[in-house]
Amino acid sequence: MAIRTAPARERAPVRRWLLLTAVVLVAVNLRGPIAAVSPVLLDLRSALGLSAGAASLLTSVPVLCFSIAAPAATLLAARTGPERAISIGLAGIGLGTLVRSIDGAQAVLAGTVVIGVAITVGNVLVPVVIKRDFADRIGSVTGLYTAALAGGAALTAALTAPIADVAGWRLALGVWAVLAVAAWFAWTAALPVRTRAVPRRGSGRARDVWRHPTAWVLALFLGCQSTLYYAMTAWLPTILVDTASTSTATGGAAMSLFQLTGIATTLVVPPLATRLAGQRGLALLVAVLWVVSLSGLLLAPGGWPLWSVIAGLAQGAGISLAFTLVILRAHRTESVAALSGLAQGAGYAMGASGPLVMGLLLDATGGWSAPLLTLLGLAAVLGAAGIAAGRAGVHVDG
Repeated sequence: MAIRTAPARERAPVRRWLLLTAVVLVAVNLRGPIAAVSPVLLDLRSALGLSAGAASLLTSVPVLCFSIAAPAATLLAARTGPERAISIGLAGIGLGTLVRSIDGAQAVLAGTVVIGVAITVGNVLVPVVIKRDFADRIGSVTGLYTAALAGGAALTAALTAPIADVAGWRLALGVWAVLAVAAWFAWTAALPVRTRAVPRRGSGRARDVWRHPTAWVLALFLGCQSTLYYAMTAWLPTILVDTASTSTATGGAAMSLFQLTGIATTLVVPPLATRLAGQRGLALLVAVLWVVSLSGLLLAPGGWPLWSVIAGLAQGAGISLAFTLVILRAHRTESVAALSGLAQGAGYAMGASGPLVMGLLLDATGGWSAPLLTLLGLAAVLGAAGIAAGRAGVHVDG
């Protein structure tokens, strides 16, 4: 007797759920490897003999790669399709994570570069997949995607220090390659769902995206948000050790709280943003949350649990709003790819400066007042850029 197969209509929802699961697992890997460094940063500095400025490169370099490699990710998708490009990126994340765990400053830096380039592929192309395959659920799927970004960062931030206490910092960093392997298998299984390539950015409509002022204002918003997020990701545990006399483990717990709290706003903001005609109010809220949390760390670091929670809400709302605006401000898939490449290329070029500037200011002044005041000024710029990018009825492709 012949085996009956489910009709295409019945298989489609199953395939869609498979793709959604794969999107979430990919997202877990797009921030986790970076957040894992902060809890063991003091151990790394001691083992490798790094200054504060040099150590900050372990967070700055991946973000700089996000900027430099963003156009290449779009071109790769044009040749292979976004699914295969993301699969290649996941393999790179796993490889880079293993290389980074090898002792020696050169291996750590080389692995960090590989991780940064590989993550860029997912950064740029997952929003394209969401726009194309989940057009009727943009808000909820973007919420799940950004929640998984925060969840992956929270997971590695919470567990890296305890693992390092038992097995050393190298194993504590290298063990996270297992997340990339799991995501690769899930994503490979989802490949048959769609295999169309993304039109090249060089098409006329896509080139027009680069000429639209809203695209650049959105890039500035993402840049400010990224600078604040990665500065805190790199230095929050150290700030608390220096200013509130906490232990390294407590600093790691604060980092986990910072990352984990962001999940709440990543789930709420995208669905809300898609229901609103304009998103100016949400952008202003993000800026206010950042100002409150940074002011608290500056003036009353002993209240770090509250400031970590508020900063977590700010970073979750900020990144989820930025990615939602990338999708909402373009009608066409190729325009989303172009806008995503532009916003992330320019935005992450700015974001890469956050950990480095914080480290250099710390080396120059010997304290945290100047670094935190600098971040407060940046939060004000973020608010202004978000208000401009959140105007109702504006699209970069007409």
